[in-house]
Amino acid sequence: MEEALTRALHAFATHPRVLVALDFDGCLAPFVQDPADARPLPEASAALARLASADGVQLALVSGRPVAELQQLAAPPPGTWLVGSHGAEQAELDGSGQLHLMPFTLTDDQARVLAEVTAAVGSIAAAHPGAWVEHKPAAAVLHTRGLAPPEADQALAEALDGPGSADQVWAMRGNQVTEIAVVDVSKGGSVTALRERLGGDVAVLYAGDDVTDETALAVLGAGDMGIKVGAAETVAEHRVTDEAALAEALTRLGVWRTSSNDE
Repeated sequence: MEEALTRALHAFATHPRVLVALDFDGCLAPFVQDPADARPLPEASAALARLASADGVQLALVSGRPVAELQQLAAPPPGTWLVGSHGAEQAELDGSGQLHLMPFTLTDDQARVLAEVTAAVGSIAAAHPGAWVEHKPAAAVLHTRGLAPPEADQALAEALDGPGSADQVWAMRGNQVTEIAVVDVSKGGSVTALRERLGGDVAVLYAGDDVTDETALAVLGAGDMGIKVGAAETVAEHRVTDEAALAEALTRLGVWRTSSNDE
């Protein structure tokens, strides 16, 4: 691990109250062909469990996945806050690990637009065998991981330029996906809301790999810490190569944090 990252993690561990907010896919869990098979690296899960046991630490997973699916795949420790669908859904795990989902409903108009978007994205997927559509509570997502790069780019562009350009929708291009939502949310707005929910003087660490994570990394300020996973362009001050490297960083943070609690 780079010396600058090591120093920054050690300094972050000394803050009295911290929020550790993390993306899931490509961050805790390596990408796989079937998203339903994604699981966090064992080292990442162990690091989260250690952080969850430390005083003054609030864990949060901030993902594009629906909350229920995120909980099932990530199996986070009790007490973790969950943000799904890029912020459209919010939930938390209580001390026993029971999921409590905050109420979320679409208006009749939003539901109508979502049905239209879903049908249009479905037509694009049908025209590109190997692509498929993920259905979220407030969005339709075109996945192109099963396509060769030129065709994947074409399909994603069709989704952006077609249903993604309609009124009352918000389109996001991610890692081999185009997501078209009927609510205006972002990971950046979600991280800001999580910070405000904790209140007071809280230092935030955010780690993510995708372009959608850049909105979260961009809202960090003095005393906070942003980590980009992978080689893509980023506003984050720090970078790790892959999910294993992030697991190592989180492990060290957990060790330092729990050690400071014992002093």
